[in-house]
Amino acid sequence: MASQGDVHIVSVNIGALTNDYRPIFKVPDGWGGITLLSAGYVTETAGTSSVSLVNAGGGGTAIPAGGTLFAGGSAVAAAGVPVNMTVADTAFIDDGNWVAVKEANVGTTGAITIVTLSYLMGK
Repeated sequence: MASQGDVHIVSVNIGALTNDYRPIFKVPDGWGGITLLSAGYVTETAGTSSVSLVNAGGGGTAIPAGGTLFAGGSAVAAAGVPVNMTVADTAFIDDGNWVAVKEANVGTTGAITIVTLSYLMGK
């Protein structure tokens, strides 16, 4: 018998990104935060970049000092081939914080770069 869970999946185009971050969504208040389960991305062009998921804090305007990285690392992407990201065991983001994507100045993501993540509400 399979286990059941209320898994949510989000896919968003982050576009071209170099040495910067882009907020994806704000974790809603009053629902106990989210726990990331998996993440990955696919791009329309081949290239090397370092893409990670980040807890961007409550403001969503800048990554807090020492912002928590949950997944990613440098990867060579082939056009149209998904790249899996490793999610840390402690991938929890609290209510009111922004989930963001960061490219760590290794290269540039393609103009069409779709990031997909799955998560559960709560811990």
